[in-house]
Amino acid sequence: MISVTLYIDGLYQYRERAWRMTLNPDHIFIISILSINILVWIVLSIPKNRKKLPSIYLITRSWWWMLALLFGCYLLAQITNAFGDYIYWWVLDGLFIVIGLQGLYEIFRLWRLPSKNKLLQKLAAQQSSQINAHNSASSLNVSNLSLLSVSHRGILDIGLLMLLVCLIISLLALHHLSFNRSMDGVLLFVLFASQFNDISQYLCGRLLGGRLFQRKLAPRVSPNKTIEGALFGSLLSASLATILGILVTPFSWVTSFAFAILLAVSGIMGDLLESAFKRHHGIKDTGTILPGHGGILDRIDSLLIGVPLFTVIYWLMY
Repeated sequence: MISVTLYIDGLYQYRERAWRMTLNPDHIFIISILSINILVWIVLSIPKNRKKLPSIYLITRSWWWMLALLFGCYLLAQITNAFGDYIYWWVLDGLFIVIGLQGLYEIFRLWRLPSKNKLLQKLAAQQSSQINAHNSASSLNVSNLSLLSVSHRGILDIGLLMLLVCLIISLLALHHLSFNRSMDGVLLFVLFASQFNDISQYLCGRLLGGRLFQRKLAPRVSPNKTIEGALFGSLLSASLATILGILVTPFSWVTSFAFAILLAVSGIMGDLLESAFKRHHGIKDTGTILPGHGGILDRIDSLLIGVPLFTVIYWLMY
């Protein structure tokens, strides 16, 4: 009888704790982001808007599914039993490993000419209606693309490969470090600060690009990136990430802002590195798995340098 009573009490406390979890700032943040994303998706789904902005529609749709998958795994990984143990921690680890394997596949595929030919054909078919001067690399002769310098390929490909492996290890380590230290929101903060930086750079680049600086950020590597987009986009994403950091992490606003700037700047570096990799191989995207985005590498390039750096600092300082 006593054991049954203790079990019921433990179950009641667990249910009460689970109810309190839904009121946590990180869960409110997840609900807000998904809600905003699906509202934008609905607006863009209107035939007139979808016809006018087809690429933005695809990007928004892919974003929603990616965020739903990531946040779903994150919430599952947070579930604990009556003893406070995380019982589904492996779900988030599994997601990171799958992402890493897909990224490795996208790199290795470009080392094999038959696989590269198929990728080029898919990209050409997917983007035939949107070809412009910047995207014309997709239609280059494949035989020319295969004549790569071995030494140059080694620098770009092996470097990107090593960074990808470091990224996956860092994500796994950061997941366990933050959860074991009861700082679950740190993982959300890092992912948001890195990924939203891409969006804010794009928006600021479209609004302010060319108004202050005539020169592009890195015209030979990524002709569309502007200095205004990088500068103001980084400040915007860092400011929003700082607010999130104050709400879901133990960091002060100064620390949150410093980390956010680090992730923003390193995100730009990772993006440019991946752009150089793609330009060297003569492709616009590394894959077609994410309509509107391209491949997995196209989506996680902003994490390649910043997340490993942050993980080391977080491990040493906290």
